[in-house]
Amino acid sequence: MTDDATAAVQRRVDVWCNFYTRGLPDAVAQQRREELAADVLDQIEWGAAHGIAARSTAREVAWRAIRGVPSDLLWRRSQLTAMAAVSVASRIFGGSLLAAANLIGVGLFALGIVAVIRDGTGLSADPSAMPTLVAALLIACGLVLVARGRTRWLGALWVATGAPVILTIGFRLLAEHTTVLFLATRSAPLWTVGQATAAVCVGVFYVAAAVWWMPDRRTVTVR
Repeated sequence: MTDDATAAVQRRVDVWCNFYTRGLPDAVAQQRREELAADVLDQIEWGAAHGIAARSTAREVAWRAIRGVPSDLLWRRSQLTAMAAVSVASRIFGGSLLAAANLIGVGLFALGIVAVIRDGTGLSADPSAMPTLVAALLIACGLVLVARGRTRWLGALWVATGAPVILTIGFRLLAEHTTVLFLATRSAPLWTVGQATAAVCVGVFYVAAAVWWMPDRRTVTVR
């Protein structure tokens, strides 16, 4: 096949491929274009190797492209459907994560404040209550940041910083000044392990949320 005929066929195929892959993610569209270009090139080389006239091969490629239009459109529809499903799932997960983060954060803030109030010696007399208060304030500020989309990831990091303090020092303050909790901690041999595990799990949860909400994360949407 002559270079002119090859270029003409590939140009037409590229125009059609660019048309029906518009609006799709770049990686998906690029992969489709590369697959189609490779298929056309294979047919051109096969025709040349078997002595088939260049114009005949060009007509066959064009006819194959026409026959493949319905399949191409169905492929595009399947890609758009998949993109829509990913977008909906992302919104559901993001909303659930936000609700859980707010609920846990409010609980941690309340726990920190209660732990400080229950410390009967007062802040000035017992400096050990100060980390709990600072952690509670960090969580409160973090919840404010979580409420805004652009600062959500930063707020999650703030809460992740204060959460382990509330779940360790805050619980200890409560246990020291609450009879029921004091007896519970003394009667449960694995209390310390469970407390540390809870602190780690909550910290990991908020760090993971921060990663999910990072500004450079791109959510796939249908154009």
